[in-house]
Amino acid sequence: MTRALPQVSLGSSRLVRFLTDWSLNATQVSHRQFTERLGQWIDFSDSITLSEAHARALQVDNEDVASFSAGITDEFLRARSRLVQASMRSFFPGAGPTRIRWPASGAPPDDAESALQPYLRFYQQQQAEVDSKVRGLHLRTREAVATLSARLARICAIDAALGDALAIHSRRYMTTVPTLLQSRLEFLFSDYQQSVADGAARDAAWKHSCEQFRREAQGLLLAEIEARLLPALGLIEALNEEINNED
Repeated sequence: MTRALPQVSLGSSRLVRFLTDWSLNATQVSHRQFTERLGQWIDFSDSITLSEAHARALQVDNEDVASFSAGITDEFLRARSRLVQASMRSFFPGAGPTRIRWPASGAPPDDAESALQPYLRFYQQQQAEVDSKVRGLHLRTREAVATLSARLARICAIDAALGDALAIHSRRYMTTVPTLLQSRLEFLFSDYQQSVADGAARDAAWKHSCEQFRREAQGLLLAEIEARLLPALGLIEALNEEINNED
């Protein structure tokens, strides 16, 4: 039986919605604008590689897709669940072992820079960890799916070529996410300062702000994980489509 997987489009991406809600990205990208930008990112040598991936005659080890699909899909879903759980556990160090820990709130700080730097470092460490794990999962998924049919092998070859062509741009855009998070935390810190100026107790106001930092950083990281998983999820959806076409 084909596993149900979330259907996610570029326009409905949780990461896009999250940043839009912060009023950090109000630009709507049309299909034409997207394809034009994509063409600018892929140079002549990349285009040749993609063309070769389309044209190459590919050998596969096994044409019986259905008998192998459940294991690949299940492993993808398990790996995704482990990744999300480990990332979310780091926001609550008491919830279990974790290498990266959410900073303790400590005493109320006097300035935004000293207040926010521990949280931004935490996010960047988490981002690097997630990037490594997602790239590994994507590679394992591609290698497994590519063995099942000639059509899937070609899709995986194109996926690999396209991934290489867009890797630099993808990393550059993902590195801007902590900058956007910093802008958001600075806004929340100014709210904290205003509440203290209006008479709120500093300790209580700071504790409330730290919990808000945690909620928003947690939501942003979840959205980023979802966005980073989209290429691997696309391979799983191609696999399930292959099975449905054979029914």
